[in-house]
Amino acid sequence: MRRGAAGVAAKSSMISFAADYFIMVFVASLGVIQAAASIGGLRGLLVFKHPRIARTLGIALAIGAIVWFFAVAERNINDYEGGLDSNQQGIFFFLAVAAAGILTCALTSPLNKRLRRNRDARQSGDAQNADDARHDATHAPLPGLGALRYSSWWQAMTQNYRYWYRDAKCWRTQIKRYFSG
Repeated sequence: MRRGAAGVAAKSSMISFAADYFIMVFVASLGVIQAAASIGGLRGLLVFKHPRIARTLGIALAIGAIVWFFAVAERNINDYEGGLDSNQQGIFFFLAVAAAGILTCALTSPLNKRLRRNRDARQSGDAQNADDARHDATHAPLPGLGALRYSSWWQAMTQNYRYWYRDAKCWRTQIKRYFSG
């Protein structure tokens, strides 16, 4: 009977350890996404309008999550003593990062839905704004993550979808030059 109780206690501590690991990676990922978005100028992913606030909060979240995880309890535990084995750790890491990305996109899309391009950016002479003006002249959306500089995630996704599947006659003709010899 005692052996069964110890097994239940070990299983319970492993679940707690796994949940703590998931929370740590989730919160740290939220912080890293905010810090990276503020450094990269991706205003569509920022929770706060000011990049310095988002960067400071992001760095604090990332560091705070790691400090919390290792300061609360002994975390150097082998997988056969109640810790996570590498497969479980990889799965929890992936799920936590994916959940942080999904939450960031879901949270910032309504917050930044009024984010629009600054039409005066074309007047300045820096290379980035000239590149943006060139994309604006062709009526093509900014490719990839660049679209998040001036629009929310949802706006960028719908704009890119509309361009590639409706406005650009056929997306296959647009990418043909990359695949034909």
